Amino acid sequence: MKKNILLKTIISIILVTLLVGIISIGTNKVTANDQYKINEKNLEIPIFLYHHIVDNKSEIEYDYMQTSKDTFEKQITGLENSGYHFISYDDLIQYKEGKKTLYKKSAVLTFDDGYEDVYKNAYPILKKYNIPFTMFIITDYMGTNTYMTWDEAKDVQNSGLGIIASHSQNHEDFSKLSVEQAVENVNNSYKTIEENLGNQKIKIFAYPYGLYGEGQSEALEKEGYIVDLTDNKINKSKDLNVYGLHRCYPLNDSVFKMKLKIIYRSIRY
Repeated sequence: MKKNILLKTIISIILVTLLVGIISIGTNKVTANDQYKINEKNLEIPIFLYHHIVDNKSEIEYDYMQTSKDTFEKQITGLENSGYHFISYDDLIQYKEGKKTLYKKSAVLTFDDGYEDVYKNAYPILKKYNIPFTMFIITDYMGTNTYMTWDEAKDVQNSGLGIIASHSQNHEDFSKLSVEQAVENVNNSYKTIEENLGNQKIKIFAYPYGLYGEGQSEALEKEGYIVDLTDNKINKSKDLNVYGLHRCYPLNDSVFKMKLKIIYRSIRY
């Protein structure tokens, strides 16, 4: 009996998600340029997370880690064509503080680890369409193996589109660190960033593996860091917390599927 009820609930959620998605797809562009202050409308703000942007689909082994550059460009242009506006973390913070309005459909682009294929394959696309983005780098790995160099990171920062932020010193599992160790790790990573790239206007941190320990986010907040989680949820402006922002994987999904997932996750969570 309980299984039948659960199955019916799941089917209902899927049907509602599809129906809302189809309706919204037809109306998005009408209100795409409407802008709101944080207390005016409850917006859904996805933060998309990528790792590798590879040359072609034949290189993809794990779709949560690798997206082809052709798929990436289709996702970016498809979202823009359906009414999305890409914003920066600075825009998001000013919105939270009531200093700025956001478009009804706003999204943030992020890349974890600092891989050179992002610089090679994604960065030219982002410059082509003038899209802001953030690269979370592992400072100890810069210039080694498949990772960007500091000169490349400087080029990204000087473009005016890219923010270079911390993904820790060495990609440790933060759930195994004390609060003090976690703060020290992030502080050291930003010390290295600023030694190479100069003072940073805002400081943002994303947990390696999406794992963290009790009390760490609160301690990092006191240090002045914007903090990102990786939990496949969608940020909602009514309870927007810049010290616990949600991020989700676009994978190699079509734009239609990406938008359905946004709707589903908004209902589900």
